[in-house]
Amino acid sequence: MLVGQKIGPFEIEKELGSGAMGTVYRAKFQRSEDKVIPIALKVVALGLLGNEGAMARFEREANILKQLKHPHIVRLIAHGKINKSNPYIAMEFIDGEALDRVLARRGKLSWEEVAVYGKQLCEALQYAHDKGIIHRDLKPSNLMITKDGQLKLTDFGIAKDTDVTALTGANSTIGTAAYMSPEQCKGDRNLSNKSDLYSLGIVLFELLSGRKPFVAETTVDMFLKHVNEKPPRIGKFVPDLPTKFEALINQLLEKETTARPIDAAWVARFLHEIEEDAFARKSAGLAAAEGRGAKKLNADGGRMDAEDKEAARALRGTKKKAKKKKAVPLLEQTWVKAAGLVAVLLAIGFGAWLALKPPSPDKLFAEIERAAPDDRAEAAAKFLDALGDKRDFADPRVAQAARAFREATVRARARQLANRFAAKRDKPDENDDPEAYTAAWLALSAEAAGQLETAEAQWAKAKLRFPEEAKLQYAAGEQLAKARWGWLAEKRAADLGAVKTEVARLRKKIADARLYETPLKGDAGNPEALAVRALRFREFGDLGRASSTCETLIALTEKDPDRRTFYLIATQQRAGTGPPPADAGKARLKLVADAVSAAAKRAEELKDDPERKADRRDARNALREVQELYDDDTDPAVQKELARATAAAKLVQP
Repeated sequence: MLVGQKIGPFEIEKELGSGAMGTVYRAKFQRSEDKVIPIALKVVALGLLGNEGAMARFEREANILKQLKHPHIVRLIAHGKINKSNPYIAMEFIDGEALDRVLARRGKLSWEEVAVYGKQLCEALQYAHDKGIIHRDLKPSNLMITKDGQLKLTDFGIAKDTDVTALTGANSTIGTAAYMSPEQCKGDRNLSNKSDLYSLGIVLFELLSGRKPFVAETTVDMFLKHVNEKPPRIGKFVPDLPTKFEALINQLLEKETTARPIDAAWVARFLHEIEEDAFARKSAGLAAAEGRGAKKLNADGGRMDAEDKEAARALRGTKKKAKKKKAVPLLEQTWVKAAGLVAVLLAIGFGAWLALKPPSPDKLFAEIERAAPDDRAEAAAKFLDALGDKRDFADPRVAQAARAFREATVRARARQLANRFAAKRDKPDENDDPEAYTAAWLALSAEAAGQLETAEAQWAKAKLRFPEEAKLQYAAGEQLAKARWGWLAEKRAADLGAVKTEVARLRKKIADARLYETPLKGDAGNPEALAVRALRFREFGDLGRASSTCETLIALTEKDPDRRTFYLIATQQRAGTGPPPADAGKARLKLVADAVSAAAKRAEELKDDPERKADRRDARNALREVQELYDDDTDPAVQKELARATAAAKLVQP
């Protein structure tokens, strides 16, 4: 319990809530001499301090929030560590109420309120999606409403930064089951903005109806419902809901990502259109009720029919008056109406022809760029298939579409093989070529063991299985099943070839950091930072920490085709570390103590000799190396050695 304590500039006032990851407190922040602001301080649970995955996730939330500055997203104030070990995140304090509590109190919200909150949430989502960040845990409890009606999106603890990678592997799920998209339930690693849009549909459904679309007794049953079961019509629970709003909910809850809206901005525009339609109809009804408008027009500018007039009378509180029969005007005679109906049917037919008319190549090409990564192969295939015999790969657009198709196909195939390898399914499906599959399996096994030369030879075998198809720029059907083996093998060979170059670059980065005395801080969510850290641990002689760092890097990258080179670096480095010593903690302490003692002795010798700049720099680097590599070690004895290193470094300051 930290209530009453002071952490840096933050004075903790009271506990706001706690969960599996930690506790959130309300605290005061002395921003300046005359300004104190309330903040929400999130502190990681003590039981998770040794959990590298949890620490990485906590650090990741802070790094994501640093990128987000939007009026409808909770704002980061600061982040750091308590006593150099317990991480915290300081965020703006939101004086309001979470939507789940609003629902518990009120049962459900009016569709007008939901439209307002929905637009604000869409603005926040579009901003985050534009930065490559998928929230992955949209639900009413993560949506705060301030006292002035502003929505704030909170809790990016499991958000995925698509420019880096996720902290979960393929075939794993993360999020809250009732709000998860079908692709999340299937454990799809490459989630897109469409996943958040599905969750948005669940949230809107619940806010409008007071109930979730799917109810299940177990998480597995809930997953199956998201994947297979059609949601109920929300119109059954909300009779006054505009039909357009119901159509929007249905589209958001589509099982296939391609059938959902293109992005959150589109959803916001549609919600605005729903509001405008309702306002226009209400205005027209009130005008009619007050007797305005000589021609009695309805909301869309057309002549009011009997139903509209009856509604107007209801608004006005009057009854329909009996009218004398009069001559029927020409335009209202039956034969004229019949002619008009024929014209309308012709117009509908023409409109249907336009709707069914195949899209132009220009439009199909534009769809490739707009498509999410998982949908890019399908979009590229539509463009290329539409060209038929006119397909010319010398045309830059055709070549670009073919490249997009191959890359997306290879990514999907690589992900599938990674899933099968993790599940130890070493037997091919009946549609897979047994020889190519065996070669690929042996290559994956060699990569996992760090035997990169063996892996390269096996991928070469897979590529040579169908040499002619491997040369194709585009393929479909049975030809595609053969060609993708060659395409995948070619990509993996390139990844393997890049390992030496990448390791050399990382070693140069380490050398430059020593030369220019720039810090190399660790980041458990950054593959490059982890690879650098593993190389430094190995060079320092701590093979146990080098191996564990490699394990973290492997877990971060093994299912991500775009980070394959870092995965290969990790397996290669891990293979050379050997088993950890019997008493790793004691061995580590001795290693650190010896390094500090040697560097401190050197610093003492050089403290009065400012002319020996290079030697003094080497001593500083040796001391800084220990501090950077073990700054997260919670062993008090190691922390004591780090304090000794800090004191010694002051003797040889430049």
